[in-house]
Amino acid sequence: MSARTARSVFGLCCWALLGFSACVIKLSDKNAPLPNGGVTGPAADCTQLTPLPPGGPGTGDAKEKFVGRYELEDPGRARFDWSGNYVSARFEGTEVSVGIEAPVPMVFTAVIDGQEPIKFLVDATRSSYLVASGLPAGVHEVTVHRDSEPLFGACAFTGFNFGAGKILPPTERPRRIEYIGDSITCGYGNEGINATCPYDVPADPSNPNGDRVPITENQYLAYGSIAARALFADAVTLCYSGKGVYQNYREGQIGEGAAAGPANAKPDPDAKTVVPQYYERTLASEPNSPKWDFTKEPEPQVVVINLGTNDFTRDVDQDSNADGIDLAKFQQAYYDFVGVVRQRRPNAHIFLLLPPMVTDKFPLDEARSDFRNVLNQIVSTRNQNGDGKVYFAELVEMGVRYGLGCDYHPNLEVHRIMADQIIGAIRSKTCW
Repeated sequence: MSARTARSVFGLCCWALLGFSACVIKLSDKNAPLPNGGVTGPAADCTQLTPLPPGGPGTGDAKEKFVGRYELEDPGRARFDWSGNYVSARFEGTEVSVGIEAPVPMVFTAVIDGQEPIKFLVDATRSSYLVASGLPAGVHEVTVHRDSEPLFGACAFTGFNFGAGKILPPTERPRRIEYIGDSITCGYGNEGINATCPYDVPADPSNPNGDRVPITENQYLAYGSIAARALFADAVTLCYSGKGVYQNYREGQIGEGAAAGPANAKPDPDAKTVVPQYYERTLASEPNSPKWDFTKEPEPQVVVINLGTNDFTRDVDQDSNADGIDLAKFQQAYYDFVGVVRQRRPNAHIFLLLPPMVTDKFPLDEARSDFRNVLNQIVSTRNQNGDGKVYFAELVEMGVRYGLGCDYHPNLEVHRIMADQIIGAIRSKTCW
């Protein structure tokens, strides 16, 4: 491993109370986003390839449609904790409510007929939420999307209520994308107004040590969700703030548990759990969660991996100095994980992304260049060994020119730019 210097960010970066992932110092404004992320490999010949159709109303059983990972031991309570999980239904009627049971405050997004998204808060005091009423008579579609990530614990979907209406067969989408990432993929702080805004706020302002609400995290408006909707694809999102490929940003023995306040902090059994381990779980927040049965879901045609920011930014002592990275260990762990994904997804196009927050000035000297080299070596080795459907793509180096979200994370504008890059990269291989 070449010598490198950790960059101090004292005085430049401010952490939110949960303290996940990295911040970003000021960059030169010369770095423009590469079209399609500069994705490697030849583009598909769309005159010779018949792309999968975008889908439409189904003709099967009348039921809800679950996208993501759910524990379904109790048929009336579909438990889940991954942000980006959503449940949708087509129905005939004029109103719809959704049943959700949550142990702590969480943020969800509801959408009716593809119109403007509606954010709403769920908590332990209620179990049913009115999504829409007074709709025109006829057929409608509702989608309820979890924005809060796994660290807030599992919640349960208990069903839609359509009043006097009735449920219809759901929309079918042959296209499917799997996203694997960290706070960036979760949309951490993307609705924040500046770099030092709080990621979360007290649910009860009079009790600052109580439950907190991640009010600025909107996974529905994160780059992966935006790209999937533009491509008419279902999206399964597996993301967790602060987690890495072989090491995490923080690995202390005290965690926030179910995102409770400091008064309720408890030992964290997952302090050193990394994303390749989470990838095997049905519920990310529960160490004893049953392993996910990959055979019970459609194979995605596309897998997008956006990991490594926390490996590079690791700061166990919380002194605002990156602890350093062993590039050989990082490369081997990442390469091995791609192999696992390939085993699970034998036919998928797999995209390895260079994240937006890592630069050649932060968190380590030459970090972005080193990261780029590692991913290109992984892709080159996979390609040389006969796997031509693994690619490298480079997300925009965000800097400050687009503004910043909370804790120096990408804001909505950066997520929009990244979505455009991902859309182009995926279309270049699939012709969607």
